[in-house]
Amino acid sequence: MRLWVAVLMFSALFFGAAQAQAASCSSFTVIKSFDPDSGTIEVKHAKGNMRKYFPKPEGTPAGPSKIPEGCKGKITKQTSLAVKATGGRLSMTQIRSNFQGNMLNDVDDSSWLATELKKLIDSKTEVVSVIRPGMGKDAPLGVTTIYLPITAEEEAEIKRLEEQGEDS
Repeated sequence: MRLWVAVLMFSALFFGAAQAQAASCSSFTVIKSFDPDSGTIEVKHAKGNMRKYFPKPEGTPAGPSKIPEGCKGKITKQTSLAVKATGGRLSMTQIRSNFQGNMLNDVDDSSWLATELKKLIDSKTEVVSVIRPGMGKDAPLGVTTIYLPITAEEEAEIKRLEEQGEDS
């Protein structure tokens, strides 16, 4: 019986630590540089308002956000973050549109991410980055998803949806 208790306690500690390590957060960032050799970006953490950044048409059902809570503490002090250009859909750094949340990556082109990061660096665009600890004890923090700012087309679509709701 004691053996089972010990096994259960070890399992709870092990899986609890794994879950805590897998927690992700989001931060407004401006990407300052990209090093393709090391697979890292240098970022400057910024402050922003998620509600202004992710507007939704009136009447949109309230549901859980796909964006994790904001980053706090040591994470916001770390400016070098890992990115991954290739891999499976869930293992590479994804760039997503804001309003629809569609992934924009070209998974067949290994240079696509570098090209998009260069555009963001050149334009000094503020984005929302989802940051997650890597697997393993000493694995660096990495960016799993980058949400681009809302575009004029997306703002027009929100306005159209709101006007359509008013007409009904």
